[in-house]
Amino acid sequence: MAVILRSNTDLVYLPDHGFVGEEGALRILPQITRHIHRLDISHNLLGSSGTLTLFKGLSTLRLRHSSPELGLGMWGLKEVNLGNNNLDDIAFDGVLAYAKKDVWLKRVLVHGNEITLDEKNVNSIVNSLNGSHITSLSLVNNTSISPKGLVRLIGLLDSTELKQLLLSACNLSSEEGLIEAIVDYLASNRSRNLESLELNGNHLGGIGVTRIVDCIESSNWTITTLGLLANHSLSDQLVPIDDNSNGHDGNGVNGDNMVDRAEENKVMEYQVHRRLPEILNRNRILTKRIRLAALKALVPARIILNAMPLTDEQTARRVIDDISQDRSYNMARFRLLELPEEVIQLIVRHTSDDPWAFSESQWTRLRKEASSRDNLRKASELVNSRLRGKLPDERRETVRDLKNDWLRKGRWDKWER
Repeated sequence: MAVILRSNTDLVYLPDHGFVGEEGALRILPQITRHIHRLDISHNLLGSSGTLTLFKGLSTLRLRHSSPELGLGMWGLKEVNLGNNNLDDIAFDGVLAYAKKDVWLKRVLVHGNEITLDEKNVNSIVNSLNGSHITSLSLVNNTSISPKGLVRLIGLLDSTELKQLLLSACNLSSEEGLIEAIVDYLASNRSRNLESLELNGNHLGGIGVTRIVDCIESSNWTITTLGLLANHSLSDQLVPIDDNSNGHDGNGVNGDNMVDRAEENKVMEYQVHRRLPEILNRNRILTKRIRLAALKALVPARIILNAMPLTDEQTARRVIDDISQDRSYNMARFRLLELPEEVIQLIVRHTSDDPWAFSESQWTRLRKEASSRDNLRKASELVNSRLRGKLPDERRETVRDLKNDWLRKGRWDKWER
């Protein structure tokens, strides 16, 4: 079959092309040139051997396409879609091992595979994930995931890059301590950069859903998207219609279970559709507040905190000059830099128009950043180098990226308490 290149020319689109095993991988590799940054090979049959062969070849291509001696920058893939390819833990580990080395790779989709997170593999998997630059990971519809393995992965998950984790339709239940692991992760600083968690279509139950929502409300201010739809517990499934044992009505349904399901429906409706949206909207507002406050305070903070007060000699010279030119010198003029240090810092903090958006640690970091002349010089050099030769539209996009990078580097991009 012919290779399909999308119009923006950075995508090789090869779903359902009959690529099987190592031979299939070897047929894919020649299509990946230096201008390709996205690869969709979903719905093939690469399996473990084919996936490992593919990513071994990609490692070679990454070195070949990255040629500093020819004036070429680093090359890498930004997105890989390996959905429905019969991947197992070994293949998944191989993908993440590649991602540790390819700093470009941000999005990995391995939905609909046979990943189990077996105990003998999960440590290596999570270590590679923590060391990668992946921002979005989809494990949707991997129905064979081991609850113990997922608990282990979440317990060790400490990625500073991961923003989106998709675990919908993975047949997850509240057993094996999974809810506790999710709650502990969401309440810890390890999840600080996570913005989206999808758990739709599992079996976490009303109690599990409630505990997760409780945790977001009390301990997490960074999640802005949380999927918890269709999470009825396994214990509330309908019994077979031909089961006429005691305790069942004429339709073959356990009356007590019907009551339990009705109550759980009410709980899920309240938690998912009424309570959760308000909490997520709160997090969006708080995120916007701290970002705006930090950006607005930066310039006046740099000016004031780097200003040098006039010496007595300079003050005297100014008075003499004013007198000699018949100008009255107002000795009562406001001299900001002569105020106590803590008052100056309070004034600078209020230039943000939202001084209480900062946690104390965030404000301390901002003050140190703004008062460093070396940081100011480096920031100026970076802006000049990044804007050089850019068109107006490109300049606006570059400035936006620089602001986002600065906010993230100083951790002023997320609400803290």
